[in-house]
Amino acid sequence: MNYFCVLVMLLLILVGASPAAGEDNPLLELSSRDEVVQIAGYGEEKLSTVLITGSLHCESPDQPHAWPIQGASVGVNCHSHGSKWRGKSVVAGGVTDEFGEFMIDLPSHLHAIPNLERVCTVKIHRIPKASLCRQGHVKKQKGLRLSSFGNGIRTYNAGNIRIKDGGN
Repeated sequence: MNYFCVLVMLLLILVGASPAAGEDNPLLELSSRDEVVQIAGYGEEKLSTVLITGSLHCESPDQPHAWPIQGASVGVNCHSHGSKWRGKSVVAGGVTDEFGEFMIDLPSHLHAIPNLERVCTVKIHRIPKASLCRQGHVKKQKGLRLSSFGNGIRTYNAGNIRIKDGGN
């Protein structure tokens, strides 16, 4: 059964299903799903956005500059000690672009984690096989720092993650 049917049934129960009880009730005159959802306060509209950003670069002692790693799989792991989240690890993921940068939009059920920057880290899950850098050279997960907030958007940054090339 979909949410719309459940919502309509709840509204009918609350306002009374008999025609006499609903003659003067504007809730029963709603014609579209969107109207019912909006009035009931149960919406599909996103109330907030939480973004995790950062970049991934490969460095070599032979090169003066690190270069971006494109196509790497990056994930956000969240561990919390609160009663609701105890012992759980939640992962959301993304892929680095041609500049080695990534942006991960966390699912809305993770937005309410208290102290997100303390309980979530960024981890590299997979480096492309063609890359000189190897995943085995990644020593730890990278912590987050709140970089901006406002208008329902919070952005956390993992900074520039640098890993060693395969020759080291």
